[in-house]
Amino acid sequence: MALEITISSILSFIAITLLLLIYTGFDLRTRHVPNRIMIIGGSVGMAIVILTGHLFEHVLLHVSSGIFMIIVAYMLFRVGAFGGADVKAVTTIAILSPGIEFGGWSDPILEGIVASGLLLAIVLVCAYIYSKYKRKRLGVDVIPLLPIMLVAYLVLQLLALV
Repeated sequence: MALEITISSILSFIAITLLLLIYTGFDLRTRHVPNRIMIIGGSVGMAIVILTGHLFEHVLLHVSSGIFMIIVAYMLFRVGAFGGADVKAVTTIAILSPGIEFGGWSDPILEGIVASGLLLAIVLVCAYIYSKYKRKRLGVDVIPLLPIMLVAYLVLQLLALV
């Protein structure tokens, strides 16, 4: 993996980080992110990705990550591991900021699938650990996944800089 920092990757990273911060606020306060907020956020993010050329520079990466994430996130939703907002958020990440923003792989399809899979794995493992702690101490059954997703996204993206 080679370090690859461009204006489009920086803007894509910032857009998803801001969206996840907004979604996290709703998730922590109400455990619900309104569809209106997700649609507006996704639309603004898509406009940024299109206008900066990121979508056209990395078409295979966007498509492979998006398809993989939609399929896996829907399966996680069906088994009850993810809520609706979680599915929409990871799909937004996969479409607007796929792969490793600050690193370039030679195979964009592999990058999209591996990065998406790592993001999901980090979220699921952290949620599992959190649930074990919270259930024993506080008796909490609902786990806010969007804050975990925000941290997982930042860790995954910033690892390329190390």
